Amino acid sequence: MDRRQFIFRGLALGISASLGITGWQYYASESDSNRDWVLSALLPALLYGALPKDTTLAQHELARTQTAITDFMPYLPVSQQQELADLFALLANRISQLALSGHITALPQLSVNQRLALLASWRDSYLLVLQQAYHGLRELLYGAYYGQPEHWLPITYTAPKFC
Repeated sequence: MDRRQFIFRGLALGISASLGITGWQYYASESDSNRDWVLSALLPALLYGALPKDTTLAQHELARTQTAITDFMPYLPVSQQQELADLFALLANRISQLALSGHITALPQLSVNQRLALLASWRDSYLLVLQQAYHGLRELLYGAYYGQPEHWLPITYTAPKFC
């Protein structure tokens, strides 16, 4: 167990103990559904302003980005895959989400402004673990979105040509 896991599990365990919750389901809840659930909540906040105004097109872009993330995950080092799986499982669990976000409300039920404020608080946190969670998610999500060639034109990016 590394330091990040120790801190996350300690926070979640402390909160669950203080609330009198005896059944800790964190270990049983690591799955792809956690990743999809958390990404569906955080992608609109991180890509706020970059998505099309039309909600149908925006939902299509979010689904494509989520698919790109799912396709890219196996290429990450195993340690990073495990850290992301831990983060997704912690954010999918209401008790550990309370410790990480300060909100008992489920992530998808928070407004976009609340999600943006949550991510900004992680970015500016004095806890290195929260900063790492923010930067890891941001790089993964931005890479998946802007890695698609159709998103290059609005940011005036042209791919380098190798001879």
